[in-house]
Amino acid sequence: MTAAALLLLLPAAVAGPAWSQIVQAGWRDHSTRQHAEAGTVQVLRRSVGGVPCFQGVATVDVPRESLLGVAADIPSTVRWSTAGVREAEVLGGGGASFDFYQYLALPGWTLSSDRFWFLHGTVERTAASSVFRWDRIEAGGAHGARYTAVRAAHPEAVEPPVNAGGWVFTDDPAGTRIQYYICSDVGGSIPITVQNVATTRTLPDTVGDLVREARRRAGR
Repeated sequence: MTAAALLLLLPAAVAGPAWSQIVQAGWRDHSTRQHAEAGTVQVLRRSVGGVPCFQGVATVDVPRESLLGVAADIPSTVRWSTAGVREAEVLGGGGASFDFYQYLALPGWTLSSDRFWFLHGTVERTAASSVFRWDRIEAGGAHGARYTAVRAAHPEAVEPPVNAGGWVFTDDPAGTRIQYYICSDVGGSIPITVQNVATTRTLPDTVGDLVREARRRAGR
């Protein structure tokens, strides 16, 4: 069998959905959870372009620009995120458009490899909303040397083949409406069904972590 024929037998790579597809998807209720910092967090679910996607929605009494400031402050995630972020750095760009890298250490009891990602982030503002969104950079993009160094330092870590999402903060009579979107295939040997269960459980904590840090910075 020729090399070309072998390639045809391999599964096609799944590209991450575009931001417009994510926000315009027909989201469906999935679960609801009370969080000490974020209050009621509604979790919605939808497959977008063949990728499992989740959305977390909450309304909090924190200004949207304060929330955006935390979401886009990549290096600080190692301090306030409870997800296990151990490394986080901006690689290039600045202001409303920049590339960044993060490394996530998973607890040993999960029997799963750590994860890392290289992403491109974009900040957008309108009169009523503030947005921070991201999508995956293939093989580190222009940051090949850093990508190679991460691979060498963490040879067992897995890079999710799909990682797209973002935060949307919108003015609301009760404060600020938060919408957190994540579309991801975490890669490795974890079945999609297990990934979905894990995301459902951890998504409210992701929202709560951000709210907690925004309140701390505001002295609340």
